[in-house]
Amino acid sequence: MRTHPTYDTTRKNLDAGATTCEDVTQNYLNVIEEKRRLNAFLSVFNEKSLERARAVDKKLAAGKAGRLAGMVVAIKDVLCLKDTSTTCASRILEDFVSLHSATAVERLIAEDAIVIGKTNMDEFAMGSSTENSAFGPVLNPVDETRVPGGSSGGSCVAVAAGMAHTSLGTDTGGSIRQPASFCGIVGMKPTYGRVSRYGLVALSSSFDQIGPFANSVADVARVLQVIAGHDEHDSTSAVVPVPHYCSALTGMSKE
Repeated sequence: MRTHPTYDTTRKNLDAGATTCEDVTQNYLNVIEEKRRLNAFLSVFNEKSLERARAVDKKLAAGKAGRLAGMVVAIKDVLCLKDTSTTCASRILEDFVSLHSATAVERLIAEDAIVIGKTNMDEFAMGSSTENSAFGPVLNPVDETRVPGGSSGGSCVAVAAGMAHTSLGTDTGGSIRQPASFCGIVGMKPTYGRVSRYGLVALSSSFDQIGPFANSVADVARVLQVIAGHDEHDSTSAVVPVPHYCSALTGMSKE
């Protein structure tokens, strides 16, 4: 049975001074390198993620860190991140560099999450096995002879194989829920309009939703708490209050 740390455990260690964001990030970078054969990542932000981690460490020391300080996040390569490539796992977009960031990604960064890289997927999110990437298939870490599901297979495997605390995927007709099931972790497709789709390269705009993967329901709730809510850049995002998802879980305080 996997024993990958949840964010709750990491945050307690960070607050107690038992570890640092830099050490946590470096450990995840080491795992990514050790498990390259799984082909979960299309790009890894080695220096940028460590630089970001050191900046968050300073904020923690000053008592000014955000709700997700030190959470290491991987994002599906269908979500834009400014000044980085967004390939959608296609050679067609191999040299495309994003001019802006997706709202969901920006909200994670604003709460001091650390983006460690962009993950592999079925090309343009068209598939359900993550075998259809132009950059090669992703392997299931539970059984490498089996598929991890798709199209968000890379994001799912990044969490299931201990390469990140959490990740973002997209779900049109099961592309978060199915790989989460195949790899034995938690995945959630939010209700349409709950999370802004701004900065997402869509497969089907009337169905696509951005959602989280994690090793615990609590971590999914934490991520959703941050990324949910109306966005003026997305006219289909719901203009309704965001519930306190975390406080609905036993043992978690209201955030």
